[in-house]
Parts: sequence; structure tokens; C-alpha cells
Amino acid sequence: MVAEFLIGKSIGGNTLVRLPGKDEVWTGLGSFRYNFDRDTSNWRDKTITKFTQGDAEKIEVKGKSGARVVVKNEGGDKWSVVESTLPVPKLDPSVPTGIVSALASLITNEFADDAKPADTGLDAPSTTVIVSIKGGKTVTLLVGNKKGEEDYYVKTPESPQVYLVKRYNIDRVVKRPIDFRDKSLCDIAEADLVDVSVAHDKESYTLVRDAKNEWKVTKPSGVTLDPAKVAPMTGAFKDWKATGFAEEQDVQANGLAKPKATITAHSKDKKAVCTVKIGNETKDKVNYAAQAGTSPDVVLVAKWAADRLLVKVDDLKKK
Repeated sequence: MVAEFLIGKSIGGNTLVRLPGKDEVWTGLGSFRYNFDRDTSNWRDKTITKFTQGDAEKIEVKGKSGARVVVKNEGGDKWSVVESTLPVPKLDPSVPTGIVSALASLITNEFADDAKPADTGLDAPSTTVIVSIKGGKTVTLLVGNKKGEEDYYVKTPESPQVYLVKRYNIDRVVKRPIDFRDKSLCDIAEADLVDVSVAHDKESYTLVRDAKNEWKVTKPSGVTLDPAKVAPMTGAFKDWKATGFAEEQDVQANGLAKPKATITAHSKDKKAVCTVKIGNETKDKVNYAAQAGTSPDVVLVAKWAADRLLVKVDDLKKK
């Protein structure tokens, strides 16, 4: 049985309808025009990859240049490194968790039906991500070229269909081996902090907690500290993490051969020491290039997080 009716506009939360060839206009209960008023692409299944997150057992990420990393799930959000073309001394578990979360329900925002292979880059993908799930199955995503600034061409090996996916979703799954490294910069609770020093040319200063548990400016001399300015600064060292690793790891290119600032903090027992060197601002003005402790890795530090400490000495003064 086939039913045909014409859908009009919505009025008062209901929808006007009539039968073809009839003049009577009826009021259909509810606003349902949007269920039918769609173009062809909106009727197509936009699912690219789908699986239950808890079923993910292993992830392999392969780059076109030969970079490769394999991690396996040890239960829950705990992961371990199986193989990597670059050493991963300590794993950042948020990276594999993020990959699984993104691929468990990845959908397209647009179908790239007319895209040419030369444009998509999918004949030789820049990155291949393979998730092994329970039951011996695998889910694979092939990532090709960018289209503009916000989209990437992607597909799966099982289908010729090419999709466009937003950059923020692709950034969650396209990871280099270095990106799997732990990104911790510091982890000193405010209650355990005893001093903070910032070497920053004319804006260098040192804060010290005294016997009365009060913070003072010891360098430069003669500065009376505004207590209201302390909390954002001394709270900056608890679970402070980098946002990622710089594409270019050259120290000179990132302004770290001669850092613009060096931030140092100590805990009460002196066992925990935090040292972060700050280099150039990134082109998007969102991060700074930085190095933590004795690590040679060039990381990206959120500008807002570092700027809490890169203050002017005059701003510390009690007015």
C-alpha cells in the first residue's frame, strides 16, 4: 500500500497537509516536515566507522613515511605500547582513548563523490589507523589530503566511497609516535609549593612562601605582593600538561636555544622540581614552544596557561 500526501508549513506546533487532487487542508499533529524535507545526501547513511568503545583491543597508527606505533588495551583506559618506531618512555593514555572515542562513531559531514584520486591522496594515504576489536575484527580508516583548512578526505578499505571529515575529528586520530608520549610538564599541588621563579628579562621575579604560609616577592626587592594575584600563579603547577608536540623539533627554530623565559618551581621536600623553558609563540598564537626539565622534546604549551606566570612585575604589586 502506498500513501501520498503533500506537506505544507508548520503552524502552532502542527503541520498542514493535504492529499493530491483534494482541496481540503488537514492539520497533522506535531511538527514533522523536517523528517521529509531533505535533499538526497541527507537520506544517505553518514556512518564511516562504528563499534563499541569497550571492544577495542589494539590500535595501530601508520604514517606514509614509515612511522608506526602499536598500543594494546590492558583494561579500561589503561594502555601499553607494543611497538613504536620512536621510543615512548611513558604513554599518554588519553591518546589511544581519544582515537577509540573518535572512530567508535565517526560520521561524515559531506560526501566527496566527485573527488579525483589525485586530489584525495587516498591512493597512498598519509595515515592509516587500524583498531582491532573483540572477535578478531578490525576497523580501518584511511586519511588522505586536506581540502581547504577544515576538511580531510577519508575512506575505509572496504568501500570506494570517499568522505570529508572535519579537521578537529581527524586531529584526534592522526597521531605520530611522539604524540603518544606523556605530556606532563609539572605536578606540584599548591599546598606543596614553596617557591616560584620566572627568569624573563626585566620582568623576572621570585615568589617564596614564608614560615607563616604567606607568599612574598623576594626578587626584585621592595615589591609588596597583592595576595589576590597569587592563587592563579601557584595553582598553575598542579597536573600541568603540554597540549602536544611541535611539528618541528629543532630547538633553534622554536626559540629555545635562548628561551624568552624559564619558569622554575620547587616542592616542600625539594624532591619535585618543575622547570619549563618558553620559546616562540606559534603562528596561530594559541601555544608557545617549550621544553620541560631535561627532556629534549619540544612541546606545545597553551599560551593562556603560561601567561598566568609570564606577568609583569608591576602587576604583582599591591596597589
